[in-house]
Order: sequence, then C-alpha cells, then structure tokens
Amino acid sequence: MHMISIERVLEHIIRQIVVQPDAVLLNVVESDGLCTIRVHVASEDIARVIGSEGRILRSLRHVASALGTSEKKDVRVELVK
Repeated sequence: MHMISIERVLEHIIRQIVVQPDAVLLNVVESDGLCTIRVHVASEDIARVIGSEGRILRSLRHVASALGTSEKKDVRVELVK
C-alpha cells in the first residue's frame, strides 16, 4: 500500500466524522523514513476529530501506523488547529 492510499483511507474516515467534509485537507510530509500527515479541518470540527478523551484521534493514529508498517515507515498524524 502506498502513502497516497494511507492518506486516502484517513481522509475517507475523517470526512465521515466531520460536519464540513469539504473542508478536510491532508498534507503529507516525508523525510528520512518518517511520514507526517497533517490534518486540516474546519474549526468547528476539531473536537469531533479529537473525540472524547482523544479516542478518535488516537484511533486515526493507530490506523495510519498500521498501514505504514507494511512500507516500513513511521507514520505520524497531526491535527492542525
């Protein structure tokens, strides 16, 4: 699975969670085996993506990490406020 696929999977999941799916934007930054996916959402949707006690964001990070394992890349997910 390629990084573009990981990005698409995360984008699809996030668009299902938020109120404004058209405002979802993911930027991928890669360097030295580390891939950082920066998630931008509408300000009113930040709490929805974080979830209760950070559970949703933590789950998104687990999904990204699991998908990155097949490519031997360390994948991080950051929510940009």
